[in-house]
Amino acid sequence: MNKKDADIIVIGGGIIGTAVTYQLSKKGKNVLLIEKGDLCNGTTGACDAYITPHTKAVGPSLDLCIKSQEIWKTLEDELDEDLEYEHNCGGLQVCQNEIEFELVSENAAKLKKGGLEVHMLSINEARKIEPALSKTLRGALYCPSAGKVNPFKTTYAYMRAARKNNAKSLYHTAVTGVIRDEGQVVGVNTDKGDYYADTVVNAAGSWGGEIAKMLGYDFPIVPRRGQLIVSEPVAPLINTTMQTGMYMVIKHHPEMITDERVKRLGIGYCIEQTKDGTILLGFTRELVGFDKRTTLEAIEGIIQSGIRHIPMLKDIHFIRTFSGFRPYVSDNKPLLGSVDGALGFFMAAGHEGDGIALSAITGVLLSEMITDEKLSFNVEDFSPNRFIV
Repeated sequence: MNKKDADIIVIGGGIIGTAVTYQLSKKGKNVLLIEKGDLCNGTTGACDAYITPHTKAVGPSLDLCIKSQEIWKTLEDELDEDLEYEHNCGGLQVCQNEIEFELVSENAAKLKKGGLEVHMLSINEARKIEPALSKTLRGALYCPSAGKVNPFKTTYAYMRAARKNNAKSLYHTAVTGVIRDEGQVVGVNTDKGDYYADTVVNAAGSWGGEIAKMLGYDFPIVPRRGQLIVSEPVAPLINTTMQTGMYMVIKHHPEMITDERVKRLGIGYCIEQTKDGTILLGFTRELVGFDKRTTLEAIEGIIQSGIRHIPMLKDIHFIRTFSGFRPYVSDNKPLLGSVDGALGFFMAAGHEGDGIALSAITGVLLSEMITDEKLSFNVEDFSPNRFIV
């Protein structure tokens, strides 16, 4: 048997991978994180910063997000760093017309039954929270407990804290295979050599499906491209996190979309303003493989949607566009836990647009699973084995 390089190898240097690394290192485990680029190289470095329970499906997904929020409330103190976390900044789902308003209202009723505080507001009520909203809109769902955070700062803070606990990392090191000794996973092959450990965690985000295929598993994690636009720093304009009611249609009811461009590109609307004043405006949800280009058609659609909701955006300079991949799973639930037939192999991938919100609880749960502790949350609904026939 080869000498171990670590107790646990974590594949992926995004917010999920670093959260898992930190939580395991806190328990005295010798952890090695391997990332093919730099930290925040994938989804974490190209996304919004929402922690929004009202965008989750009622049931296990909503419950998991609420559990994660509890951890977020104390994470800055635990890591002793400023994560630009804004708890209770609030979240709005803004509806353009009666159809969106009815759909969002139906979902609001379910969310309330699920234990989440949400309110349906007229457009005049919504404009008291966000005065820049157009008067022509129909209304909005408001969730007071929605928050936001800086995903870059959080990822780096997790890794710095993990290093204090003696975790190690390898950057610009691509995993090319997973080493198995009969039914036991014992390490990984990389373009820099082989590394051995008792446990391997697949936290590779949109590439999580590719890593799983190295062991012969066909988990349905695929990249879904999201295009966004960034403004110059401007005076305070946006108070909350905000999405259109179309967000819920695109995410949970795509069969209801009749506009061909919206259906093809998944054009919705989300907006937030960062601490330094820049505005992030999105989004698309496109199944185009690992094509990271931005397109004029999508950017035009995003801007048009933005101006319909907030007319003042037409007077703001937007200075760049970018895109990133969300690890999409068809049932909108991440894969969390051990994998049948591959002892020592754990999945922590497939969070799609919920990775930032769920990263805190994911790190805790994976550390509990790997160290055989009592789980903080029942993860049965998120088991990777639901896809193993």
